[in-house]
Formats: sequence, structure tokens, C-alpha cells
Amino acid sequence: MRSFDRLRMTAIPIALLITYSLLPTHYSTSSMFTIIKNNGQIENFSKDKMSKILIKLGAPTETINHISAQLEKKFLGRKIFSWELSQELNHILRREHPILAKKYNLRSAILRLGPTGFDFEKYVAAVLTAYGYKADLPGDLQGACVTHEVDVTVEKDGRTAMIEAKFRHNPSDFIGIKDTMSTWARYMDLIDGNRIGLCPHFDEVWIVTNAKFSEQSLKYGHCKNMVMIGWNHPHERTFAQMIDLQLMYPVTILDNLSTHTIRTLSEQNIMLCSQLARQDPVTLSQNLPAKKDEVIRAIKECKELLNTK
Repeated sequence: MRSFDRLRMTAIPIALLITYSLLPTHYSTSSMFTIIKNNGQIENFSKDKMSKILIKLGAPTETINHISAQLEKKFLGRKIFSWELSQELNHILRREHPILAKKYNLRSAILRLGPTGFDFEKYVAAVLTAYGYKADLPGDLQGACVTHEVDVTVEKDGRTAMIEAKFRHNPSDFIGIKDTMSTWARYMDLIDGNRIGLCPHFDEVWIVTNAKFSEQSLKYGHCKNMVMIGWNHPHERTFAQMIDLQLMYPVTILDNLSTHTIRTLSEQNIMLCSQLARQDPVTLSQNLPAKKDEVIRAIKECKELLNTK
């Protein structure tokens, strides 16, 4: 069994920027309006489908019924695009259930990592560390032919993997087959390099990304027995689900902190809500370009996020 297969599979994850259009088509006889999905298909609004999204966010039944009623009232008799539904749901959550809204917009928070000074590979290493892996950011390693910049290495149960952490700024981007083939070629050169004593030994090669994989990329990766972890792959434990299971929420999930403040947090190596929640607000506010009440609110919201399980 490969290392990734040994990850725990027990908890129910939240939905992380899951839009209505990504779920399977389902027609409801009680529909009050229709949805134009991203692929052009038209379907009836399904309260069951909306409920699944909100349940994964941790919403109670009363909240689910209240939100569904608001959506049906607003869009009664209309034909709308899926993004309009997602936008209105986000608006309701932000107004009435801010903690649920943060979870719903977690993918956007991940997209903010790069522009606010956090390295995606460092975040990936932190997530995998929470799963019991010994993670490292090795930098350059010498292969048999050329030098390669390796993003992350992990070790667990006597097996070591090299990881390419591929960050995409656009959530609609794909990791294509060229990326996957390139990763495999780099891995094979490092394997050859190890044989002649130039670099450490690796048993596995992984790709971890905040994007999706193309069909051809997955086909090639699975053929080569690569571990492919994307925002919605594999089904039994996606990257989004891995983040939620261990409550690895980045501080970029907080919308009351300015980009300047978050950059300052990155300089102090405070990347996760779990780290921010442990800080003393008075001491921290003295080292941040933010008012004390803003820091107190941010710490409070982090604690609320961490206590929603």
C-alpha cells in the first residue's frame, strides 16, 4: 500500500468553494427555478443538492432550510447561471453565517497564498506534516543529468517521496499531461542520480496542486503509479478534504485582515489559523500594521473555525 493510501479515511470533509454546477445533475419535482450550468446544461434547482453543500460546511438543518427558502424566494420562476446561485449563497452566508462563509470560500483563501507572501510548497509541507509525514523543503537536488529544484520531500513508514507542489492562480486551470510527464522525467533523473550517489533515494513521486488534473494527465500519472492529489482528486481524499480534516486553514481565510497585515504574518512564519489562534493579541498587534481590535477579532474567528468540528 502506498503512503497516500494510508491516510485516515474517517472524517466527513467540508465543501471548499464547491459550486452548484460541479455536483451531479439531479432533477427535483419541487424546483422553483432553473440553473444554467457551466457546461451549458439546464437543470432544476434541487434543495437536496444545496443541502449536501451546506451539510458539508457544517450547517444545521434549520439553517439549511432557511437558506434554501431565501434562494427560492429570490430566484422564483427565473432561469439563472450557476455562478449567480453561488454568488447569492456566498452573500447569504457572509451576512448571516460568517464562519460558514469562510469555509465556503476556502479555495479563494488558498489562491491568496501566493500574492500575500506564502509559499505554496511550504503550505503543502504543513498539511502533510499534520498527517504524520516528516516533511522537508530540500531545494536543489542533483540528478544523473541535471540539477532539479524539488519543492517538498516527505518520509513516513520507511518510504520517501519527492513532491511537485503546483500552485495555480486561476481555479479553472488544469495540470496538463506535459506537467505530469515533466514531473515523471525529473523523478527518473533523480532515481538515476541516487544510483550513482548524487542525491537521496525516493520511493514515490507525487503531484499536489490547488487545481484540477486533465483527463490525460490523470491517465498518465496513474499508469506510472504517481500519487496525484488535486483540489477534487482523488475522490476518497481530495486536497480540499485533507485541509479540512486536519483544520489546516490558512490565515488568508480571514477577510478582515489587510494584505499588508497578512504579508507581515508571513514574515513572522504565521501561516495557519491554528498558529494565529495561539498568539497573544496585545503582543501580536504591536508587531502588525493592524489595530488591536482587528487582531482580537482575527484570533477569535480562527478559534471559532477550529472549533466547528
